[in-house]
Amino acid sequence: MEGVVVEKEAVLGANVVLTKSTRIIDVSKEVAIETKGRIPARSVVIPGTYKKKFPAGEYQVPCALIIGKRKASTDLKTSLNDALRDFNVAV
Repeated sequence: MEGVVVEKEAVLGANVVLTKSTRIIDVSKEVAIETKGRIPARSVVIPGTYKKKFPAGEYQVPCALIIGKRKASTDLKTSLNDALRDFNVAV
């Protein structure tokens, strides 16, 4: 099965790439925690990269960075989207 579970009210920044093999790194605490396949509820996620060595050299590979939890101010910014979904309004 290919894909990622994005739990309720998670916020994904522009250009976040999520696949089954994408590293998801929670950098919101003192120690980074790496997972794959699941974005926890109310997480705020932005695109990032990590270094990976290949025979031809070292390159930056895309990942998803969890930088924190959704705040009340984010809820206000997304309230219009929620209302449109609730009333099945296409835009």
